[in-house]
Amino acid sequence: VYLMDFDFTEDQKLFRDSIKEFLDKEIAPDVDERDKKGPFTKEEAISYFKKFKKIGISFGLESLMELGEAMDAVSVGILGEELFRTWPSLAAVVGLSSTAALVAFVSDETKKLIPKVEKNEVIGCLAITEPDAGSDNRSIQTTAVLDGDEYVVNGSKTWITNGPIADVCLLIAKDEEGELIALVVDKETSPFDTAELHKIGWKAGPTGDLFFDDCRVPKENNLMNIAGNISDMPEELSGLMEGVDLSKYMNLLGMGIVSLILAPIRTGMAMGATGIAQAALDGSIKYCRERVQFGKPIGKFQLVQETLYNMHALTETSRLLGYRALDLFSKGSIDTRRAASLAKCYACDAAVKVTYDAIEIHGGNGLSEDYPFERYFRDARMLTVPDGMANIQKLIVGRELLGKGFAAYV
Repeated sequence: VYLMDFDFTEDQKLFRDSIKEFLDKEIAPDVDERDKKGPFTKEEAISYFKKFKKIGISFGLESLMELGEAMDAVSVGILGEELFRTWPSLAAVVGLSSTAALVAFVSDETKKLIPKVEKNEVIGCLAITEPDAGSDNRSIQTTAVLDGDEYVVNGSKTWITNGPIADVCLLIAKDEEGELIALVVDKETSPFDTAELHKIGWKAGPTGDLFFDDCRVPKENNLMNIAGNISDMPEELSGLMEGVDLSKYMNLLGMGIVSLILAPIRTGMAMGATGIAQAALDGSIKYCRERVQFGKPIGKFQLVQETLYNMHALTETSRLLGYRALDLFSKGSIDTRRAASLAKCYACDAAVKVTYDAIEIHGGNGLSEDYPFERYFRDARMLTVPDGMANIQKLIVGRELLGKGFAAYV
């Protein structure tokens, strides 16, 4: 019998309340005005990122291990919800910087970044998408050819969150045999160029193109060698890995390296979409109680209550799908890919609908930059595209349900 308990534990409630208190005090006051000014500089991003040290969030390996011991799948979902509820632009910067934790597993040259990572002074990014390879990641043209003790990387990436300010890049490229590999690229020792891109939402979050021209990366920075890299880790770091069951995550390699990377990110996007939807719903409930038309609060009108019902149902369903996907990933389940794609597609589409309805409820005020609802809508619309568009997620779910031989695309 599989028992499902939908109540948060006392520890989870305490974690949620502490995260919310921190974000409301330290981050929320800046959001509305700062978001309008455009992308963070690297210094700004790090200044915000360093604030998270106050609540124990860091992407140094030691901090991550301590955080991992304290946080279960539900707590990870709570963190994602609250970050995006407060400021999606910053949530994306923080979330993608988790790639910086990988410096602990690669070459000695790159491991020199570990102290800065521990202090939240390193910005990370994930580089998969290319001008001619979006949903079709097998068409990636960026190459990484082994030359002695280094890979020589050539190619370009586009629409990379954090790209213009990143110190570390988790790069997906093709090796000389045409196989996809994942390289950790330290910009200081393996320089690459960047250019800023502008977009509809996440206005404060930097997004850009990356250009690799004979960029040389130590061969030890190939994450496919991660098992060997772990065994060669310094004693103080390898001790942190004792008792950690890596086998369940290695089992997920059967999904392919790109799917293994994207599954937790897609689930994070689902939790982020839930957070944005919840912010829009909370604001709408408050407005429906206070706004008076025709002599009574608009919350007393039946169609308004129906709209709130729909917003609530979409938000709650998104939340449940997200937590379920997180739970499956934490167990190393083979259902992770299906659950992550289902959650990502549903929750991101739902957030667009919820924020659209929030604007309708607020009427003219919903269109005003003096209220956050037009930003909620723009930020929600952003979520539907990165890390796999909605239609691709539907095809992934269909393939997972039907089995081998039923892929809608080759």
